[in-house]
Amino acid sequence: MNKTKPTLAQQTYEKVCALETMLKAHLDNKKSVPDQRSLMSERPLYLATAGPEMPLSVIRLEDAPDYLPCFDEADLLYGIPGLPILMSYCPEQIMDIGEESYLVGPMVFFRIDHIGNTVSLQVADLYQLAEFLEEHSVILMQGGESFIAIRLD
Repeated sequence: MNKTKPTLAQQTYEKVCALETMLKAHLDNKKSVPDQRSLMSERPLYLATAGPEMPLSVIRLEDAPDYLPCFDEADLLYGIPGLPILMSYCPEQIMDIGEESYLVGPMVFFRIDHIGNTVSLQVADLYQLAEFLEEHSVILMQGGESFIAIRLD
């Protein structure tokens, strides 16, 4: 049987998932476990940000307004199909061409739990977000100049 070698992205993803599994097992095996609510309030929340011309980056919740000034105030939310992740963006950064909508500004990605609280992204989410951005990035032309945008479904 001829087995193909996994791509670098697949190898990286598998290693990151293995590390996350080991870390979770280590944390689950701690002898004294503090109250879950106090533990959640002490841990920083990690989100991600990206933009048509900006790479995917991990940020803390308190830094989100630095990347998206209207975050949690006048932003719109976009549910990413097939992922338990929401994307926040500025509605003024949308360009409509025909019946298609394109985001031309920065975005912030985050998870919410079953009761609607913002929770940290998981390592595997970053891989899925990178795939989403790659699949939805398009080059548009306006006035003879080209630029990158994110196609919204």
